[in-house]
Amino acid sequence: MHYSTAEFMLIIARVMKEYKWPKVSLMGHSLGGVLSYIYTALAPHTVDLVISLDILLPPLESPEGLELLAYSLDKHLVEDERAEEAFMREPPSYTLAQLRSVLSKGSNNSVPPEFAQYLLHRSVTKSQLYPEKFYFSRDGRTKYYNVLPVNSALAAEMARRIKNKPYLIIKGSKSHFINAKSNEAINILRKQNPHFEYYELPGTHHVHLISPELCAQYIVPFLRHHRPPTVSSWSLAGEEQKLSTREHRKAQENFFARNLKRLSKL
Repeated sequence: MHYSTAEFMLIIARVMKEYKWPKVSLMGHSLGGVLSYIYTALAPHTVDLVISLDILLPPLESPEGLELLAYSLDKHLVEDERAEEAFMREPPSYTLAQLRSVLSKGSNNSVPPEFAQYLLHRSVTKSQLYPEKFYFSRDGRTKYYNVLPVNSALAAEMARRIKNKPYLIIKGSKSHFINAKSNEAINILRKQNPHFEYYELPGTHHVHLISPELCAQYIVPFLRHHRPPTVSSWSLAGEEQKLSTREHRKAQENFFARNLKRLSKL
């Protein structure tokens, strides 16, 4: 299969159906933020809040987009061949230092090598041939997905469908993924949405990885305000019940212990 936004939309819907969730909260970075925007515009009644990290819109239609699609399709075929070969032989392996450098370079240096190690845990496997080396075990085709391009009018109409929806956007100051092309949609969200928040923090496209504490200063209050914990989740009633149960069990154990002691003397 060729990964695409249409498939990802179905994944969100299928997860909700499987777990019988009437609503879902969405938080995404980069592609995840784009998917959150598209899905919320398509089914706003099923989303209770959105947190988007350094992105908002899918790419707008442009000649460059056509070139990117052609490139993506070509690379996808290359990854198809690699996936088939993986069943026959182990992929090339590298040291962790080399993999950190490769991942950092692949992110256009958005992820410094010292932080790349945290992303490697989910995408590498220890080599069976070279004990000190590792290889990428992720599906390479996920890098060459097809994102639904939209024109500016459609992007604006999608924003109009997202009304009164808690929506938090955090932009990295050194990133270009949120730019002038996003202004119209952002202005629409801000104008018709009293729960819209937008912040720019120092960092790259991976601002949440570079400055997690700064991001948390905005994400945590946002969640606590729009998804406050229920009283039952921190009530002492449950603890009292546990305590009562433990005391009852201890009393039973003492009772049996005393009676066993009496029986042993008979």
